[in-house]
Amino acid sequence: MAPCVCREISSLPRTCGARATLRGRFAACAASCTWPCPTVSTSAAGRSWRLDVKTLRNRVLALALASLSFAASAQTAPRALRILVPFSAGGASDTYTRIATLKISEQTGKTFVVENRTGAGGRIAWEAAAKSAPDGTTAALIDATYPMLPGLYDKLPWDVAGDLVPAAMIAQTPFVIVVNAGSKLESLAALIADARARPGKLNFGSAGVGSVIHVVSELFNANAHVNLTHIPYKGMSDASVALQARQIDLIIAASPTALGPIRGGKARGLAVSTERRSAAFPGVPTALEQGVDYLVTNWFGFAFPKGTPKEAIDTLREDVVRALAAPDVREKLAAQGAEPSNFTPGEFARFLKEDTRRWTELIRASGIKVEP
Repeated sequence: MAPCVCREISSLPRTCGARATLRGRFAACAASCTWPCPTVSTSAAGRSWRLDVKTLRNRVLALALASLSFAASAQTAPRALRILVPFSAGGASDTYTRIATLKISEQTGKTFVVENRTGAGGRIAWEAAAKSAPDGTTAALIDATYPMLPGLYDKLPWDVAGDLVPAAMIAQTPFVIVVNAGSKLESLAALIADARARPGKLNFGSAGVGSVIHVVSELFNANAHVNLTHIPYKGMSDASVALQARQIDLIIAASPTALGPIRGGKARGLAVSTERRSAAFPGVPTALEQGVDYLVTNWFGFAFPKGTPKEAIDTLREDVVRALAAPDVREKLAAQGAEPSNFTPGEFARFLKEDTRRWTELIRASGIKVEP
């Protein structure tokens, strides 16, 4: 009797082409073979051989269903939200972005990708965000610099007023009028009196022409009716060093810049620019308390490209508000001299519109010019 075909098939490698030929000889041994061939099954009735089609069909169906389930899961899984930050890592904008997004991730499991897209005073990141697909996967960190752009530049490649839609403000911080610790200017009143008596003699440092510090300092000039001379530096760290070395008379600094020198006894705060005193500078009175209408904040928030679904905007705002309510987040913000904000998207939009109007008028009136 010829050798059992089933035994021959089983002895061949699974990838061997001879298997296909040998299977054609099943009829030669099927009647008497008892070898447990892995590719066929034996019927008790008549000992006929057949491919186990039912098992194969069930396995194929299960595989297809698993593939469909995986595809559906991939489509419904939340995508990471990319946030373009216009300034370098470690700065205020980056710090507040990461404080908020890390807490949201902890509370919701959502994923954020913080991308520091620096250059051109923030314009590179903001233009990229404004021109991104409005699908809810890209947002930008905007700050007090953003509404100053229309006044500083005659032409921009995107519409500041409409191409980025405010979603959630994270925090606001005061600006602080700071002098050297040994300065004879003991109060805001003394500063103003000296500046009026000697127009143009007192000076202030900033992070450069058209920087947010330059603009808010010109607001002080206008509202206090003085004429302080502008001395631009490459950054506020350089201006702060110059102040401590008594090379300049004062700076109007964002709270993170002012905290170190004041707490270290190298500088003294004369006034903060908010309605209420700041917990970070409890001994520093407000400008309003001292009779000067100088009310301005440095602020930070998220915005989406125009056309982003309202659901995405509202969801991010809700996530931010929940994150800001966490005690550890409030503690981190307070350490930076910042207070959390709970603006709705509509309130944030109105705030931005008013800021844009105010800064555009001031910049044009003060004659600030920047390089294109």
